[in-house]
Amino acid sequence: MFRHLDGEIAWGCDSCGDEGVIRGWEGLPTDVSRLADSYADGDAVSLLISRDVSDLLRDVLLMGDACELLVARAEGSSAGVLLIGSASSFEELFEYVLSEANSETNRARERRLDEVCDSLEAALAG
Repeated sequence: MFRHLDGEIAWGCDSCGDEGVIRGWEGLPTDVSRLADSYADGDAVSLLISRDVSDLLRDVLLMGDACELLVARAEGSSAGVLLIGSASSFEELFEYVLSEANSETNRARERRLDEVCDSLEAALAG
């Protein structure tokens, strides 16, 4: 994915080969270009997750800037989705996902969120 000076974003999918250009995204609710994660520190952490887990993370309602950027910067591949960020970003993401899991009333979604927490904990321990 490449952002051009005029704001257009050229994208391509490694899995299916599809590609395109995104225009008019600035100022939309999903625009994370103004967020900052400079306060997030610690060792670099990476975690390969499934596309389903990636979709679930995108549905977590409340997240801080570093978490929003961690999820937004995820890189897709044929093996899944790769999250790369600082340890503190992952720790913060863990806390947000855990909070959502603890307040979830749908048992199936709660279990899926708990599994995400387990994956995040393993990545931080690893």
